[in-house]
This record gives sequence, structure tokens and C-alpha cells, in this order.
Amino acid sequence: MSSLKNKEKVQATKYWRSYEQLAETPEFKKLLHREFPEGASEFTDPIGRRKFMSLMGASMALAGLAGCRRPVEKIVPYVKAPEEIIPGVPKYYATTLTLATSAYGVLVESHEGRPTKIEGNELHPSTLGRANALLQAEILNLYDPDRSKFVLNAGARKTWDDFAAFWAGQYEKYTANGGAGLAVLAESFTSPTLFRLKKQFQRTFPKARWVTYESVSDENIHEGVRIATGKALLPKYHFDKASVVLSLDADFLQTESESIHNNKSFADSRRITSEHDSMSRLYVVEPVFSITGSMADHRLSLQARQIGAFTAALALELKKQGLRLDTSGLADYAQHDFDKKWLAAVAEDLRSAAGKALVVAGRRQPAAVHALVYAINKALGAAGKTVSWYEPVDKTLPDRKATMALIDDMARGAVSTLFILGGNPAYDAPSASRFAAAMRKVENSIHLSSHVNETSSRATWHLPRTHGLEQWGDARATDGTVSVVQPLILPLYGAFSDIEVVNFLSTNTHETAHALVRKTMKKAVPATSTDKGWRKILHDGLAEKTGLSAKAPAVRASAISRALSSQPFAKDKATEKNPELVFATSASVYDGRYANNGWLQELPDPVTKIAWDNAALMNRKTAEALGVANRQIITLARGDKSARFPVWILPGVAENTIVLEVGYGRTSSGRVGDNVGFDVSPLRTSDSWDFTTGVQVIASNESWMIANTQ
Repeated sequence: MSSLKNKEKVQATKYWRSYEQLAETPEFKKLLHREFPEGASEFTDPIGRRKFMSLMGASMALAGLAGCRRPVEKIVPYVKAPEEIIPGVPKYYATTLTLATSAYGVLVESHEGRPTKIEGNELHPSTLGRANALLQAEILNLYDPDRSKFVLNAGARKTWDDFAAFWAGQYEKYTANGGAGLAVLAESFTSPTLFRLKKQFQRTFPKARWVTYESVSDENIHEGVRIATGKALLPKYHFDKASVVLSLDADFLQTESESIHNNKSFADSRRITSEHDSMSRLYVVEPVFSITGSMADHRLSLQARQIGAFTAALALELKKQGLRLDTSGLADYAQHDFDKKWLAAVAEDLRSAAGKALVVAGRRQPAAVHALVYAINKALGAAGKTVSWYEPVDKTLPDRKATMALIDDMARGAVSTLFILGGNPAYDAPSASRFAAAMRKVENSIHLSSHVNETSSRATWHLPRTHGLEQWGDARATDGTVSVVQPLILPLYGAFSDIEVVNFLSTNTHETAHALVRKTMKKAVPATSTDKGWRKILHDGLAEKTGLSAKAPAVRASAISRALSSQPFAKDKATEKNPELVFATSASVYDGRYANNGWLQELPDPVTKIAWDNAALMNRKTAEALGVANRQIITLARGDKSARFPVWILPGVAENTIVLEVGYGRTSSGRVGDNVGFDVSPLRTSDSWDFTTGVQVIASNESWMIANTQ
């Protein structure tokens, strides 16, 4: 490391693309003299690039199929071509793709009835004509040859009629007892129709439980606003109207919700079009170097556990500088050993930009931080200007405590039938191995999923789930704008949508998703009662003037104080003997649901430039203190749980902090995603969900080849 230390003394600005280049390690010097590293043609991972390319070819072959869909039809060439279809000339359709409680309006390019490209819908408030990598990669998800093709019962191939016969008996049983022993574990959704059907399900089975769970969610955000105001609201940020922004552990340009809108809005605030324009100023405080951090004008590297104490200190400084902000009791939770000049400068910048200032906290931070951030934004006059809050109408919000309670009931045999609507809790639930064990205590477990994944393989029944481009549906954006989901192609396999399945569970009869959505839309958007109005919403992809009114309830300072007293901010720092472990959302595979997507696996992480892998990220000082080097395998142990990861040194990570990306180490994702990367779930438990300490680091003599584009 001596060469690196000497380099740090150089006065001239030095630019570098990787840690090895900056440190001038022997491996990097050797690489300079080779055009390709050893084994570049066939890496040691079980997929290999040749197999990867063959799977991509299989996916593209599926894109050319016109048969094998419901309803079954013969493939017949056009004798007299329909006048609306010109071979080689694409058509474009507006639809909506959803992820948790976010709805993204898109335009899909289609060639001869086959979707080929996804871009954002300029009319939709969440995309504004833009699309990110996850949206564009949905094309490959659609044509994934590893998608589930059959209904399975105990691993044996069955039909939907077989499942219908099974459910007929269950339906009679649970309608008789009111649903006692019946439970649904569902992903978050933002669909008026699905929300209506959920209420119908609860009326049919009043004693049944409906629990919502997401591995990556905004639960801390809406819970924090609920603490501060009494209402669980979701924020929408207007960076284009902000002149000063403070980001507290929020990668709002990459991994946070509404990142597409945030990118466009933030870019507008930095665009200079005339001599009278000025750029916004961005301050970032974060534990790991992020895309948002790379855009910062001023950045402070800080452990995740210290963000709360920093926020409390900021509130006190704002109060000291004259901002009308109730800070009663905050002094007990603030940490005062931060750079006082830095803190004072941030506070002064925010206060002087009142009405054009914005503070954003990331989903990783606890609810109490978000409650305090709400109070700060209100005091800065940000409400209705740089941030708006909306009620989660037609949305289901995740509840981790309810999920843990459900797992407890499953383990003690109190749940006789469990329906899992999407998701993969056997892989990513808190203490996933405990969920998998609890599933064995449930007499009947049914999983609706696009793939036979870790949860499906343990379920009694597996049901194939449609892709977003194969189904009818609807959605609400964060601001409440209603949009429609229309199929671009009939289901490639014998799959059904969430809407159709939930309706079937509630009524024991089948009704098409199209009919169910039309029924909802006639009430939600009366103009769609006519064919002309319905065609209008299909054409535009959304219904105009259906947004909700923003809310900005008064701050309940006493409620924030109570929340802090029950879960006070940590004021001590993590040390080399007790490092902090931080869990991060992957920019490539998200929470693991995109693990079988070769496009995204091949896409390097925008910061680390790692592809097809995850690693234990730490800065150089932390690595030196722990006595580990780049690519060295370490074991992270917490209590009786442990997991192995390769080390990757990343400048910008907070001192004595180790960052792990979730979503890797899958074992039942498909031929592309299986056994890629390392699973964090043994360490990510209900009491250490976002970040934690008490981790022991054990070095080994092994190393790991990491694919890195720099």
C-alpha cells in the first residue's frame, strides 16, 4: 500500500478509473501489457459467455414465435395482409409496467405483434418519456426461456382445471368458516382493480389475513410520514424547483423509487440555458459511494447508523440560525462531533433557500429519520413546492412486522392454506431459511410466480404468472394518475394475471382481466364508460386529470419525540472491531427478481463496474485495518449466521463500513441467474434489515475472480 500512500501526496489532480490503477498494483501493471486477461474467453463461472449467448439466442427465438399462446391458433402466413400492419414498420402501444407501489407509463415498440423495445411515455408523470435499464430489460424477461410453463402440484405437471378442482373444495371450506386459517402473502401493488378485488376477497373471507411484503420497499418512508403527521403518505420530489438539495443516504438518481422522474427533474435543475440561469447545489451524506453521490457538489462520507444523529444536529443548527422548527428533545439524540463548518454551511444554504430547498432521506434510514425530515421540509417551506405528499390510494403498503407475525403463525401450524401472490419470500424474507421451514408446516401453499423459484419449489402448488406485457390491468402513479395496462401479446405460456387469480379465489369463477378492469375503470374514470373514452385511455396510456390533491398535514412534534425515545439514533461509531454492515439495492438485479436477466447481469454496476457478481465493498483504510485485500474471500459472521463474500475496495465508502448488495446468490432463478454472486439473506434478518453492527470479519486464503470492466 506504500505506493498508494505516496500517490496521495501528489499535489496535482490525478484521475483514475479503478482502485488498482490508482494503487498501481502488480496485477494492474501486468494487465497493462495484455490486451485481454487470462481466461477472458471462458470465465470460471458456470454459465460462461458462450452459454450466455446461446440463452440470449433462445430468448430472441421466442420473440419470433406466434404460436404456443392462449388461445391456441395455427400459424398461417398473411394471404391478404391486414392494412394496419406493414411488415418491417413498427407500431407503438402505450401501457404501464409496475414495480411495488410505482407505476411507469411506457411506449412499447412492436413488430408484427411482437414487443421489441420499451421507452418511457412522455405523458406519464413517472417516466416523462424516459426509461431505465430495468424497464428496457423487461423485453428479455418476457421472452425468458426459463419462465414457468406449467401448473405444478408437488412437482408434478398439472393443469389449471386441476387447480380449479382443488380450489373448489377449499372455497367451500373457507366460505363456511369465514376464512379462518387462510392467508395471502402478496407483493405491493398499485392497481385500482386489484385493490377492489382485495376488498372483495376480504368480504368473502372476513377471518382471512392479507399481508403485504417487499424485500426492497419504501416502508420506512411512509411509516416516518405517518409518525410525523398521523397519515402514511408517499413523497414525490420536484428537484427542478429546488435550488439547494440535501440527500441523506438517498440514491435518488439510481435505486430509490421514482428514479426515472428524479433523473429528469434533477437534470432540469442543473441545466443552464441562459446567462441568467443558475445550477442547483447538491449536498450528499451517505455511507456508500453512489451515482447520486458522484453528482454532489459537496459530499460527506458517513456511516448509515450516524445519519439519524446528523439529521438531529442539522435540525438544531437550523433552529439556531432562525428557522421556525420544533426541536424539543432533539439534543438528546444529536451527535455533535461532525465537521461544524460543514454542518453550518449546509444549514445556512438550506435556510437561505427556504421555499426552494429540499431534504431527501433514503429508504434505508429508519422511520424516525423520515419523520424528522418531514418536519424539516415543512419548516423550510418545501411542501407543495419542492416536494408533495400523496395518499397511497389503491396501493398496498408493505408491513414487515405483519410478515414476521405471519411466519410465526405458519411455524406453529395456525395457517392451513397460504397463497403467495408473486415475490420470493423463501429467498428474501427476513431470516429466509425460517420462512422456508415454516412453509413445511402449512398444509396447502400456492405460489403464483413467473418462474419456478426458491419459493415455488417448496410450495404445494405453483401457478404460472403472466408478464406485464401479456396482461390487462391498471395502475396509479405516486401522484394518483390512473393508467392502463394493456397486453402487447397473448400469454406465451398458460399463465394468468394477479387480477384473474385473486378474482377466482374470491368467487370460484373465472372472469377475464379485461372485463374486470373495464368494470373498475367505469367508476374510477367515468369517461371510459363509452367506447370512445376507453379507446382514448388505451391510446394515451393514462387518464388525464386523475391525479390526487397533494397533502401536507401539520407536524406532530410530540409523536416524533416518542418515536425517538423508543428507537433513539445511534450516537456511537462503528469501529474496525465492530464494523457496520449496510445492505444496498442492486442497480442490476434489484432484490433478485432480475437475476435471470442476462442483459442486466452483463451491465456493469454504475459505480463499482462489477458485472455478474456482488462483493463486500469497503474503503482502503477499512481493508487495511481488517488485513484484507481486493478479491480476497472473507466470512462475515453475526450470531450463529454467516456468509462468504469477496472483498472489493471502493473509495468513498464510509470508514469501518462494509456494504453488501442484495439479490445475488440465487439457486432457483434459471440458467442465467443460478449461483451468480453471494447470498446476503443469512445476515439480513428482521433486526438487521437495512444496516447493523456486531459483525465479525474472518479472512481466508482464498480469492475470487470478479468480472470488472475497469
